[in-house]
Amino acid sequence: MRSGVRRVDTSKPAIHGGPKAKRTPCGSGRRFAGNEMLYLKKALDSNTLFYASGTFVKRACEMMKKYTGRRYAVACTSGSAAVHLGCIAAGIGPGDEVIMTPHTDYGSALGVIEEGAVPVFCDYDENLQPTVETVAARVTPRTKAVLVIHLAGYPAPAGEIAEWCSKRGIAVIEDCAQAWGTRLKGRRAGSFGLAACFSTNDFKHISTGDGGFVVLDDPDLYRRVSNYADKYYDRFFDRSLNQAHHGMNYRMSELQGAVACAQLERVNEITRRYHALGARLERRLKGLKGGRMMQALPGGYSTYWWTLVEVDPSVMNAGRDEIVSALQAEGINAVSFGRYDLIQNRLFQERVVRPWLADDRRFYPLVQPDGRSYTYSVDQTPVHRRILHNGIQIAMNRFYTETDIDEIAEAILKVFRAFC
Repeated sequence: MRSGVRRVDTSKPAIHGGPKAKRTPCGSGRRFAGNEMLYLKKALDSNTLFYASGTFVKRACEMMKKYTGRRYAVACTSGSAAVHLGCIAAGIGPGDEVIMTPHTDYGSALGVIEEGAVPVFCDYDENLQPTVETVAARVTPRTKAVLVIHLAGYPAPAGEIAEWCSKRGIAVIEDCAQAWGTRLKGRRAGSFGLAACFSTNDFKHISTGDGGFVVLDDPDLYRRVSNYADKYYDRFFDRSLNQAHHGMNYRMSELQGAVACAQLERVNEITRRYHALGARLERRLKGLKGGRMMQALPGGYSTYWWTLVEVDPSVMNAGRDEIVSALQAEGINAVSFGRYDLIQNRLFQERVVRPWLADDRRFYPLVQPDGRSYTYSVDQTPVHRRILHNGIQIAMNRFYTETDIDEIAEAILKVFRAFC
């Protein structure tokens, strides 16, 4: 080595003074680079933005039917609204119980509580997927439905769960908010349940800013859901415009519909990119010592909205949070898993649903009028509890380059080697 040239120890973690593994800025790009502007102009030029009078929301629903292979589609204002509409399709009402996994946005539970029903959390396997066994362990005579959440673009075994539930008169609703393009054994997420719910929130694979869709096959349930989303105006059926029943105003506007059409034109291209990048990271992390990357079910096709690395505390000589700090120092987007754990959410710990009510009604439905009450503890979900302590969430982005993925993998491998 020439005099005066100092060798840099690239194996030394950046948090301890070594060089960062992420040496280049992450790739970026335009998310709305298709026909969004053209369609928005057409919507505005039409002189109406109301879905019933316009064309774009209707066209987006036709595209969703084709995309999912379902007979009917209803557009709405958000993924949370879509799940609520899924609850309406399933006939969920006061006192019913709906089983779901606990790591999810509150939007998955919102519609359940709005209908006076009770979320019941089941455990999942090491890849954050519910199983027939974890669902069965939480079933009671009050169980009305199971909400199967295809988390982070990984397919859940919705078909197996739906088959088991159908023999017991339990409905299955699919939450596909994070599962655009996700498939299991050739079938798309959203093709298994009584109803399936999608989100076009700004942070999903495709976006309309906010928005959602419900897809289903039963014509009577389609009418129920369509009317419920429109204040129960029977706008497209008997055309009475006379409310026979209660409903919400979940109508999607033509502006959202226009963007939805443009985004749906590119959804396969977008989700293929997520899959390619996630699969590349998975290959790079195969055999990771001291941890493991979340895996898809056999026959699964993941679209990696984010992914998870679980630390093995029996091998690593540092805690999960210390490892997260080391990964962040390397320049990658990594956070401790658990931000969206509903079990430890204040709502489910304190059970105060409507604090503006002065009497016991503020606890409803988590305390039922018959005195039945619910308590929530991670001890009821031991695998979930373990991953809350050991999981690391890794961000994904379709604008990442192959170099970005390789440097992210290098950072993870480097940190795990250093702390083994």
